[in-house]
Amino acid sequence: MIPVNDITIIIPITSAFSMKVKPPLFSISNNLDSLLAAFLGFILIQIFTKHSGIGISPDSVSYLSTSRHLLAGRGLLSFDNYPLVDFPVAYPFILTIISFFTQSDPLQYAPILNGLLFGLLIYLSGVILNGFDKPSPWYKRVILLCILMSPALQEVYSLLWSETVFLSLILLFILAISNYIQEASLKWLLISSTLCSVVCITRYAGIFLILTGLILIFFNREIKWQKRIIHCLFFGSLSFSLLAINIFRNHLMAGLFMGARPKSDIGIWKNMEYFGGVLCDWLLLDRKPVLAHVITMIVWLIFTTVIVVTRFYKKTKYTKEYVIAVTGLVYCLFMIFTSSLTLYEQFTNRLLSPVFIPIICCLSFWIPGLIAKSYYRFRWAWLLAVLIMASVFLKIQLAADYEYYDGVKDAGIPGYREDPFLQSDIVQFVEKYKSQFDPRFLIYSNAGEAVYSITGLAARQLPFAVFLPKVQEYYAMEKTYLVWFTDLDNPEMPDLNTILKNRNMVLIKQLKDGAVYVNR
Repeated sequence: MIPVNDITIIIPITSAFSMKVKPPLFSISNNLDSLLAAFLGFILIQIFTKHSGIGISPDSVSYLSTSRHLLAGRGLLSFDNYPLVDFPVAYPFILTIISFFTQSDPLQYAPILNGLLFGLLIYLSGVILNGFDKPSPWYKRVILLCILMSPALQEVYSLLWSETVFLSLILLFILAISNYIQEASLKWLLISSTLCSVVCITRYAGIFLILTGLILIFFNREIKWQKRIIHCLFFGSLSFSLLAINIFRNHLMAGLFMGARPKSDIGIWKNMEYFGGVLCDWLLLDRKPVLAHVITMIVWLIFTTVIVVTRFYKKTKYTKEYVIAVTGLVYCLFMIFTSSLTLYEQFTNRLLSPVFIPIICCLSFWIPGLIAKSYYRFRWAWLLAVLIMASVFLKIQLAADYEYYDGVKDAGIPGYREDPFLQSDIVQFVEKYKSQFDPRFLIYSNAGEAVYSITGLAARQLPFAVFLPKVQEYYAMEKTYLVWFTDLDNPEMPDLNTILKNRNMVLIKQLKDGAVYVNR
């Protein structure tokens, strides 16, 4: 017979071994599906960029030119030979490091790099899904498929943009800060702060992550008030440190903190419409003001509901769902508020790409738990309903994906490497004429990035019309070229007729889609 005391020892031991132990979030056995989805993401980017390589936008030219100048030992200079201040420094540094070790230009390796980064984003998404309160293999695979097929994310990873790094850093931050608020350890606080500081010098919008971290730390009920305040001060100081250095350097080099940014003349209500309009595009719905506003408010409500439910009604400690919801809500509010203060480009897939994964997760995280708790007779009905809804959403995404692929397979990614742009008369002429530009003369353009992209020559942007002293200074300058792209006209800059009235310009070549002038 076994003594009673021995039985009391054996029971906990046998119970412990009978419990199902979750494997680590990053374990290979727990992420075979994530690896497969990541590989498919890599292949997808190679397909999109097959025709003409990585897509190049005006912002891409700034990153590309700065990386080339760094590699040549000329410092952080952009395409206009001015110090880079409109964008933070991390992404050009990353490109420079890769160029140094590969001895190749970013345009050569960018499709591979972006494919790997898209795969990393998908893989990290899978890791986070493993850490949900109610993890489910089939649920995880459906969400990974939605991320893989997202037109917004596919567009981002088809171009040379800093978001390709920015998005993965946000997911790493979510993993790190989730561990911190569950353990309240200095190790995870340090890791979270470091990641946040790198995010802030990858994109200036990364400041939202400082706000996110401070909110998560300050409202963490697991630690005392005094400790929360100390941790907030530590997190805020370290997170802002690299950005502070970047901003100080910008002011020292160019007298600007984050570049020349005109004030916005668009109110919050209108920006909410633009925000919701992008979400309408994701659902293939017609952009209508009322619908756009409603969708924007629904997204806010979804994030807020998830925060309330996971904070106040969950018996477990703060979950990753809670962290994702706070991150998504803060980003939405930050973008809409700041775009009402400073002039942004109108909201696009690119600007809203950081909210895609939070939205898709917060909309659906409760489904596995609901199905698991349902009576067996209803379980299959719930599962069938969910699969039908997922199929409808994936069908919408697939239709948008095919439309995007159909546009890029024969013409290339939209931008400065797209066939219609490269084959335009103005581009053809500037490319042939580049050896005849007098190096003593400055080149100005309403699309200086385009001139650099075509010729590799430094080209300055025309000043924004709202900066009158800069405009007058340009009018008074001599020995300058003006390369004008009709199809790239920027309404924030003086128009061509105004420039010709205020300057004595000599026409070098008139073309149907542009012109080249000189002022001697």
